[in-house]
Amino acid sequence: MKQFSTIVRGLAIAALASSSGIALAQATAPAETAVADAASVDTGDIIVTAQKRAERLRDVPMSINAATGDHLKSLGVTSSEQLEKLVPGFTFQRTVYGLPVFFLRGVGFNDTTLGVSPGVSVYVDQQPLPFSAMTRGAMLDIERVEVLKGPQGTLFGQNSTGGAINYIAAKPTDELKAGVEASYGRFNEITGEAFVSGPLTSTLSGRIAVRGERQGDWQRGYTNGDTIGRRRFVNGRAILDWKPADTIRAELVATAWHDTSDTQQPQTVAYTPLLTGPMARPVPFPLATFPVSPRSPRAAAWDPNGDFVRDDRLYHISGRVEVDLSSAVTLTSLTSYADYRQSIPLDLDGTTFSSGVSDDTGRIKTFAQELRLTGDTPSGLKWMVGGNYQHDKVFERLIFDPMITSGTAVGPATFDSFFVDNDQKIESKAVFASLDLPLADRLVLQGSVRYTDQKRDFAGCVRDNGNGQISAALGLLSTIFTGAPQTIPLGGCGTLGANFLPAPIVTGKLNEDNLSWRASLNWNLDSQSLLYANVTKGYKSGSFPTLPASSAVQLRPVPQESVLAFEAGAKLGFGRMLQVEAAAFYYRYRDKQLVGFLVDPVFGPLPSLVSIPKNHIQGAEITATLRPVAGFTLTASGTYVDTRIDRNPINPTGPYGTPSDFVGQRFPYTPRWQGSLDAQYRFPAFADLYAFLGGTITARSSTTGALLSGDPAVAALEAGLKIDGYALVDLRAGIEASDERWRLELWGRNITNKFYVNGVTRNSDFTTRFAGMPATYGLTVRYRFN
Repeated sequence: MKQFSTIVRGLAIAALASSSGIALAQATAPAETAVADAASVDTGDIIVTAQKRAERLRDVPMSINAATGDHLKSLGVTSSEQLEKLVPGFTFQRTVYGLPVFFLRGVGFNDTTLGVSPGVSVYVDQQPLPFSAMTRGAMLDIERVEVLKGPQGTLFGQNSTGGAINYIAAKPTDELKAGVEASYGRFNEITGEAFVSGPLTSTLSGRIAVRGERQGDWQRGYTNGDTIGRRRFVNGRAILDWKPADTIRAELVATAWHDTSDTQQPQTVAYTPLLTGPMARPVPFPLATFPVSPRSPRAAAWDPNGDFVRDDRLYHISGRVEVDLSSAVTLTSLTSYADYRQSIPLDLDGTTFSSGVSDDTGRIKTFAQELRLTGDTPSGLKWMVGGNYQHDKVFERLIFDPMITSGTAVGPATFDSFFVDNDQKIESKAVFASLDLPLADRLVLQGSVRYTDQKRDFAGCVRDNGNGQISAALGLLSTIFTGAPQTIPLGGCGTLGANFLPAPIVTGKLNEDNLSWRASLNWNLDSQSLLYANVTKGYKSGSFPTLPASSAVQLRPVPQESVLAFEAGAKLGFGRMLQVEAAAFYYRYRDKQLVGFLVDPVFGPLPSLVSIPKNHIQGAEITATLRPVAGFTLTASGTYVDTRIDRNPINPTGPYGTPSDFVGQRFPYTPRWQGSLDAQYRFPAFADLYAFLGGTITARSSTTGALLSGDPAVAALEAGLKIDGYALVDLRAGIEASDERWRLELWGRNITNKFYVNGVTRNSDFTTRFAGMPATYGLTVRYRFN
């Protein structure tokens, strides 16, 4: 016990010292950081495929965070949303309708639309999951994850300005292997995972993995004591590897998951009617006197008569074929088809009144095909050429039933429920090439380029559900504006077209092309150290919004955005004891896509897509991994990101409808400082058993959930859109067999029960936020069969 307490005190002192001196003085780095078990893995030699070929992480001239699947589990990271624990510079936000949005170095797109192309793209074994809602089950039975920072698009199929996340699934093995894992935690959380892998014939092997999650209610009604928040999630993947000859390799992967959990309910921050005066609708509930939510992780309020069980599911089939045309040339084909469906019910106002229930329903069908040739020469030259095709069909329908707010009226015409439709068809074609050219001993010039042509067709509008309310209200509005009687059929499109006349549907086209490229000069000082400098130009496609728009003008798309990124970095190894990675970067950011606000003549101030013409980002990262003694690993990472808007968009409008000036403001959901500290000590306990102790501290500074107007008249209201900084502490301890075949672990996440926010927005009459999880703790048991 004395040894145990001494170790714990030592870890605590190291954690506090490092977090104040390193992690919060921040600079970040891509990291080999918390890459693997502190006991035995040299993180500098982890193999990654960030450039679509197998390389040591320390030899790749770009900012990358990489971690093994086992280490992710020890950190409690089971979904992309939790990568903040591992990747400084990465942030996660939940939109008002519960969809995930990812940011890297301040670059991301926090639109609520299901069919929006993300700023940070996600892949599984280089196969795309092109929309963020599809990423829920990507972290099943993975070998590792690679997070690439900076614009990506020259080598990966989907352009993105922020970065890319590539999950590498664990592959079938040549020998029979199996494993099981089970956890029990707070709120009666029960999770189980299992896999079996091995040969089926002399040329065919397979692997099957499944995971189930079950948890009781964790949110509590702060006005009535009701509970909500149960989790029900199942996930499965099957892989077949076929090697009919030494020169041919084929892989078929089938993945499916189904989520029937309760949706997380938002917390009410403030009630501010959209409209006042004669155009406002009298609200039949005392919303103004409903108490705002306390700053408690579990607090919530929702319609007690509502059904808030989501129904989200994904089916994904992909194939990979590799043929060695010669000893130096390989042909690779990647084929992918995915079908995603969702139903996300939510109480938007965060009260117990029936005043803001919605259901975000939708379907995505996406097909992608890539062909590429890769080769190398005895002189060290490496090359790649290829093409990519992708076709997406996305239909989204927001159902508001009822949506009783002050903005749902046009004179005497009022409406309680309506639909918002967004139907998009997206076709992308691209060709790409890359070249690695040795200039001298250990000095290499790299270049890559991709030309992309994308066509996006849109059809959508706001319509009633057949009760005629929207038709009557917007028909009356059209009559007022045109001076002639206008009618809209029941269930017809209510969004008014040109000259405020009724239109059968609002349609639009967005045809864009771009040339993304990357140039890199890197110098290997020795087998452990690398210096590099990169210049990268990247794009993200434009987008059509999903809005309850009374005018077709509000459904205009935003054009594609671009980032020109300059980065210089170093990856330095000092034996196994110390590894350091550092980078500095500067981005010139053009036409940044952002969710701003506009004043709708019917609905009042509403979220709207805006294009910020000129912006910049600058910052630095550092990661240090120290192994002073056998079994002990300490990893500290930090990042500093300074984002700025340099030029206003057209008619800048604040979240409360006031004219604004955004110049000089930082981007929403972009803390200036982020840092993390991870420590683990593994030591012999007795017999053939080892004990381990570990902990992780993650911290970030304050940010906002929207661009603010700076108007003193609404300063008190806009204060509710600010997100405080916070620090979270996780701990773990346990024992395992010396050969790591079995493991018993006790863990705690957010052990101080810190209140923190990962999403806040002005929606209709309400400002609401999503709180992070409270303290959780539990026990995990794992066993591997060989």
